[in-house]
Amino acid sequence: MIKYNIHHIKGLYFQITDDEGKNREYDVSFVDRQTNKEIYKLKMKVGYWAQLSRKYLSDIAVFVRYEGRTIKQINFLEHLKGKRVFISFESKALGDTLAWMPYCREFAKHYDCKVIVSTFKNFMFEKTYPDLEFVDRGVIVKDLIAMIEIGWYWDKEKEPVNPILIPLQQSGTNILNIPYKEIQPDIDFTPKERPIPEKYVCISIYSTSQLKLWYYWQDVIDFLTEKGYKVFEISKESEMMYQKTSSFNNLIEMTDKSLENTMNYIYHSDFYIGLSSGLSWLAWALRKRVYMISNFTNKEHEFNINTIRITDETICNGCWHDLKFRFDKSNWMWCPRQEDTPRHFECHKLITSDKLINSIRENEGI
Repeated sequence: MIKYNIHHIKGLYFQITDDEGKNREYDVSFVDRQTNKEIYKLKMKVGYWAQLSRKYLSDIAVFVRYEGRTIKQINFLEHLKGKRVFISFESKALGDTLAWMPYCREFAKHYDCKVIVSTFKNFMFEKTYPDLEFVDRGVIVKDLIAMIEIGWYWDKEKEPVNPILIPLQQSGTNILNIPYKEIQPDIDFTPKERPIPEKYVCISIYSTSQLKLWYYWQDVIDFLTEKGYKVFEISKESEMMYQKTSSFNNLIEMTDKSLENTMNYIYHSDFYIGLSSGLSWLAWALRKRVYMISNFTNKEHEFNINTIRITDETICNGCWHDLKFRFDKSNWMWCPRQEDTPRHFECHKLITSDKLINSIRENEGI
């Protein structure tokens, strides 16, 4: 009988530690059980080890053979039960963090294991996920059977499917090797008193790149104002943008843009209107109805529960999911299909205010 060491610390690792002093040479192979394909093979003696370059978790079996006979088959996923697994979020983005958080709990339930989590925003989840253990960034976590990093990569060794082809949440479940279904995160938030007595709506006009922006906000503000709503702009980016909030009539800029105050404004609002951004994910996590204007992404990319997407598939759309292009965050004017043509940013320029206003009328009954 052989003894061995196996773990998945940034890739599946296997080492033969003892074979009762026989010092034999074994044929060892790593097989993906989902595809039944051999990933890697080598000859091993006691003390030898191998580690796969594949970083995401998958159903891999290690076969140890001697003289053509299989003497040991180790199915790694079966080793997770009752063990400690560390899940590290490698993105600081609010939207990414909210998108992936629910699946840490799902992972713990699916594999019946103890999960330790590190995000850049632990304070949002420590009370709402008491079944998970949270640690700060850089903390060394010991006694692990696995450490898995969740991020949004263009690297086939870090995730099995290019993330531009699937929903953002599924990029997390793929890395963790658990079934995908859309789940809203639970965040630590205690409502404070209502900011104003009047009915109001929160909107986010601004974002981190031009392709996300929309052009007909004043029409929507006028419509909502006419219907008796106050309209609050809550984007942090507003201070950096050329078109200031003060450029819009009847638009009120929220002055305290701390996360706690922003959540309180969203929570008490009648509904939220925004772009494909972290604030839309935040409103969704707070169980607020979200009107999302996003035509550069497809309807599955963000989320769908209690969400109305404002899109138009008859015009240029969905460039975010085109494998020919990769987003250049250094280029504010990035528009891969139509840049330097009259159709530049057509995907949002040709979505009129009527499309959003009519949707609000229909869904809010106003």
